[in-house]
Amino acid sequence: MWNYLLALLDQYQGLIIGFAVLALVLLANLLIYRRNWTSYPTRAAYLAAHPGCDTADGIVCAKCRQKAASMAVPPVGRLYRCTWCDTELYRVDSV
Repeated sequence: MWNYLLALLDQYQGLIIGFAVLALVLLANLLIYRRNWTSYPTRAAYLAAHPGCDTADGIVCAKCRQKAASMAVPPVGRLYRCTWCDTELYRVDSV
C-alpha cells in the first residue's frame, strides 16, 4: 500500500505542489484582506466625517457627489464605493 501511495505522490508531484502553493496564496490574501477590512470606516463614521453626504437619494461620495454602490465581500460584509471615481467610502459588517 505504501508503495502505491509513493508512486501516486511521485506521479502527481507537480499538481500537489501547485495546489499547495495556490492554497497558501489564497490564505495569505484572506488574512491580508481581513486585516485591512477594519481600516475602512463604518457607515456612521463616514457620515459623521461627511455630514452633507446623506441625501434623499442615498449616500453620495464626498469627492465627486455621485451615488455609492455596494460590493459584496462574502466572509465579512459589504463595501460601498463611488460609482464614478471608484473611491471606497464605507463598510457594513455582516451580522
